[in-house]
This record gives sequence, structure tokens and C-alpha cells, in this order.
Amino acid sequence: MRFRPFLSALSLLPALTVGLGACGGKEEAGMPPLTPEPGDSRLADMTAPAKDSLPARLVLYRYLRGVAAGNAKVCGLLAPAYDRTAFGRAGGCRTGGLAAARAKLRPADLAALRGVTVPTCDDGPGDGEYTVAFGDLKWKGDPARPGGVLAANFTLRKTGARWLIAG
Repeated sequence: MRFRPFLSALSLLPALTVGLGACGGKEEAGMPPLTPEPGDSRLADMTAPAKDSLPARLVLYRYLRGVAAGNAKVCGLLAPAYDRTAFGRAGGCRTGGLAAARAKLRPADLAALRGVTVPTCDDGPGDGEYTVAFGDLKWKGDPARPGGVLAANFTLRKTGARWLIAG
């Protein structure tokens, strides 16, 4: 008696399989590309082509999330000039500068950095560079306060095959 509901459900399985099989033929190439609705700017990079700026924006995303985690590997995402400016000397990020900078951030700022995204950027200031304003960063909750390693603007520059934070 306990198995009757189970057996009833099993009897429906062939019908479901036939019905679902009709939906997904081999001819289908997949879903069409995702396009934002008119006026919806959440998915679109409004000022620079998204496919062109995505690698640069990912560098800033990794850097900010790495600052939150205290991961010194993110120091490799900095151009030497920016490392000197932000941490006092070339290589300053790796040699204790990141830990000192994190110590100056409020716990709320570190928590905010764990949920930050970089949805947009502007072209420039130089050719092939992008700039992300602190105000253009998106936060999961309350935003972090700018200052210290959280610059008002971040300039991203391609050096060889890599994007780096240059200013």
C-alpha cells in the first residue's frame, strides 16, 4: 500500500519524457543572447563597449575583492607607478603596504568590498585606457568610504597582454 503513490508517479515518467523531448530537438542552437530591456542599464556598460572593457574591469574587481580578503596576490595587478603612489614605494603593496592599508579601513568598508562590482567605466584618459570612478562602483549593501587605497578614480591600462591599475 505504501508504494502505490510512488508507482503512480512512475507511470507518468514516459509521458513526461516524450513531452520534454519534443521541446529540445537537435536542431536548436541554444538560447538567444541575453539583451537588456530598453532603459535597463544594469547589464549594459553605457560608455565603453562591454566586451572591450570587461578584462580591465575584472582587474579592478579582483583588486577590490582582494583588498577585502587581505590577499597580497592582488599587488600583482598594480602598475609600479600606482604601487608607489598608493603604497609609498615600488613593491610597497607586497611588503606590508596592503596590510597597513587594510588596517586603516573600517570593518564596514571591508565588508562592503566583499560585495563590490565594477559594472561600468569611461574611456581615457589615454588611448586604450579606462577610468572607473569610485561613485560608479556598485555595492551589495552600504558602500565603502573612499580614501586611502579606495581612490576617487581608478585608471586601467593594458601593459603587454595584461591589464593593470595604473592610477
